[in-house]
Order: sequence, then C-alpha cells, then structure tokens
Amino acid sequence: MRLAALVLAMFLAGGAAAQGARVPSDAVDAFHAALRNKDTAGALSLLDRGLVVFEFGAVDATAESYAFRHLPLDMDLAVAGRWSLETRRVGGEGNERWVLSTYRVSGKQADGSPFDHTTLEAAILRRSGELFRIVHLHWSTSDPSYQARVQQQRPR
Repeated sequence: MRLAALVLAMFLAGGAAAQGARVPSDAVDAFHAALRNKDTAGALSLLDRGLVVFEFGAVDATAESYAFRHLPLDMDLAVAGRWSLETRRVGGEGNERWVLSTYRVSGKQADGSPFDHTTLEAAILRRSGELFRIVHLHWSTSDPSYQARVQQQRPR
C-alpha cells in the first residue's frame, strides 16, 4: 500500500518531485545506487513516465507495472550482489541518449547459492528540461541458471 501511494505521488507530481541527472551515464549509475540502497523514491525519480523494461525475458510495459512487480526484486538482487562495471558505451544526440553497459555480477541468492555472471544492460534516456531520465531498460545474461532463479522469484 505504501509503495502504491509513493508511485502515484511520484508520477502525479511530474517533474516537481522527480530527480534526474545532467549526464545520461550519471542517471544510470544513480539508478543502480538507488537499487542498492533500497531507495524506492530515488529509483522512481530517475525513471521517465513512459518507461518500458525488458528484464530476463519479462516485460513491464509501464513504469507503474515495473514499480509494483519487479522493482522490489531488483532491489533485493542489487543488495545480494556486487555489480562491477566492466564496459560502457554512451551515444545518441539531442534529447535521446543510450548507455550500454556490461557488469560482472556476483554474490549469493537468498537460499545461499552463489552466482557469478555477466549482465548486459541497455538503457535509453530522454532529456526532460535539463535532466535525463530512463525511458527503457533491457537486462539480460547468458547464464541459464541465473535466468531460471530470477524467473522463479518473479511475481506472477
């Protein structure tokens, strides 16, 4: 219930309550920091209202869907694992930019089983005023056991 009220407040307030970053890669890094800190408001403030997320075979077609269905799980995974940036490319121009990153992700699942794999991330950002916000995220990994664990933990 608290999350629902927070999501509604963030999106109804529009730019007034939202944060962002002047540099696209800073917005992506701030989003990851918010996940690690379990900062729901901070994470949501970095997302564009038109957000679409592709995550390990699942789709969240709206920011609200992501906030309710997968944001809590992503926070748990961010806390359980260490995300080390390996490579990054940034491009685009004007109000539309992209940030492509690879991370080495290692840690332990809630059941104690270890994981260590590479996660690929594509983020598309849109400038709103002076700040960039994330409009699309796409995460994937080639580790089938990690994908299976994530799918099992997903809310239906």
